[in-house]
Amino acid sequence: MVSRLVLPGITREQMIKVDELMEQRGVSLLLMMENAGVNLARLSYLMNNESSSYVVIVGSGGNGGGGLVAARRLAAWGCKVEIFLPKGKKNLKVVFKDQLKRAERMGVTVADGIPTSIPENSLILDCFLGYSFQNRKDNLTKDVFSFFRKNQSVISLDCPSGIDITTGENFSQFHPLATLTIAFVKTGLLHLPSEYLGDFYVTDIGVPIDVYRSEIGINWNSPFHENNLIKLSKAFVQDPIQNVRVWKDSETDTYGWVII
Repeated sequence: MVSRLVLPGITREQMIKVDELMEQRGVSLLLMMENAGVNLARLSYLMNNESSSYVVIVGSGGNGGGGLVAARRLAAWGCKVEIFLPKGKKNLKVVFKDQLKRAERMGVTVADGIPTSIPENSLILDCFLGYSFQNRKDNLTKDVFSFFRKNQSVISLDCPSGIDITTGENFSQFHPLATLTIAFVKTGLLHLPSEYLGDFYVTDIGVPIDVYRSEIGINWNSPFHENNLIKLSKAFVQDPIQNVRVWKDSETDTYGWVII
């Protein structure tokens, strides 16, 4: 009999609690942002088959901060990187403005707005909206979603922009090459069809496993060992008996975490 292991998810409210607990332990948002950005840069670089440059779409929240870190690190590795700020520099929080200055000092080009064109074979890093997203119908957000839908080479940080990470409701409807979720798999991502995730990864940003167990109430064995970029199966299915979401590896007919 096949062992059916639940791939647990975390909601928006639980992720907010995790951030608060990490601040209490002296691990600041800046430190976690640095870890997220470094791992986004690593994944983007590894997926850079024919791409000659990177275009980073940066929002005004924490996800945008991770994008600024990724841009700086890619530039430090000798890559050509451009940052676009759909909401403009003036709407960045002070802490993120410092991250922007660091990227600019590494030679990264920065522009307000949405790209009207991008260099051929560029990879686009989606760092616009993260786990705090709630549906809003402003034209700017719609324009960013439209930009992502028109481009096939998008890597999303934490979740594709425009996803409700608790319910999985999809307001953007684009197809990323990959999604790199931060710290823990988000509940809503388990309900997305695979074409709205692309290759699916989870990355360690320094949250201790006991935070999930003792403070959030989720019993989870961390997949992180020496490698802090873990690729997961995209085949999430509903178990008709237990009524839970599990992943299934269709090639081996096994259930649980898959590490590639």
